[in-house]
Amino acid sequence: MTKEEISIFTNRISSCNGTGIIAVLFDIYSCYTDDAKCALKKMGEKDALKDYTYSLRQASLVLRHLKGALDFKYDISKDLYSLYDYCERALAKAAYSLDETEIDNTIKVMDQIGASFREIAKNDTSPSVMGHTQKVRAGFTYGKYDVNETVYTEVNRGYFV
Repeated sequence: MTKEEISIFTNRISSCNGTGIIAVLFDIYSCYTDDAKCALKKMGEKDALKDYTYSLRQASLVLRHLKGALDFKYDISKDLYSLYDYCERALAKAAYSLDETEIDNTIKVMDQIGASFREIAKNDTSPSVMGHTQKVRAGFTYGKYDVNETVYTEVNRGYFV
């Protein structure tokens, strides 16, 4: 994952509600599995194995976070836990077997669940989890290839003494 992608995900998370953060985690998972597949194709080059295992480890950490975020008051959480656990075991298998099909199997599962969470996030009107965060807007400026981020804050942000 590039620094730019990390910055984009950070900005998205800082302005999301709880359901939106879960949806962003699915995008992060997808990014790490794509990175692992790219590293697998470059196997034999310098640091390819290290990049591959790092990407799989990070994707596995996302799965652990998703498992930790489950609320077992709802029956669907048990099913989601099983699916996340399956994906985590498949990534571990992919790490030692260098088998891309294991990664592809997890992507199929996670893409379907992620699409559902994205739909739920569109309809969730709860407030942002992180209060008092800066709003960041990015857009193209006059430069041919430059992107400048403009930060603006809300009027009543911070402490007044």
